[in-house]
Amino acid sequence: MTSLSLEQQRAIDRQKEVLVLAAEKLLDNGGVVGIPKRHFGDSQLRNLIAVANETESPAVVLNFIRYQIGRDSGQRSWGREHGGQSLGDRLIEDLQKGAVEQALARVPGVAEDKTLRQLAAIVLIRQYLGFASRYLKYLDLQRGKEPNRD
Repeated sequence: MTSLSLEQQRAIDRQKEVLVLAAEKLLDNGGVVGIPKRHFGDSQLRNLIAVANETESPAVVLNFIRYQIGRDSGQRSWGREHGGQSLGDRLIEDLQKGAVEQALARVPGVAEDKTLRQLAAIVLIRQYLGFASRYLKYLDLQRGKEPNRD
């Protein structure tokens, strides 16, 4: 069985600061404050976190996000564009090319091993999503003051 070494786990832990800031930036730049809670709230992120917790495959998480974008035919949440890009697409970009991928590049010894890379990536994704979920709860304070805009 392959698992992350203590050194790799510590390297992942050191990336939390970057992941927190990136998750907050995602929700700020994605215009979440302007999305009514009934269209994008805690349950949407909790469902995504549940998918991430049930798998060791980052591809499964990306697939779920794409599914959510696809089923958002009214573009009220995952597919809602803000600044030329949807929230779901911004999230996918952060996971594949942005903060999570950059954090993964700082974990020693995973680039050479596909299994270790996958394990490290899913740990980082879970952390990132957890930080996003917590920040969304904070943003709900601002969203409560906003009139519901459909």
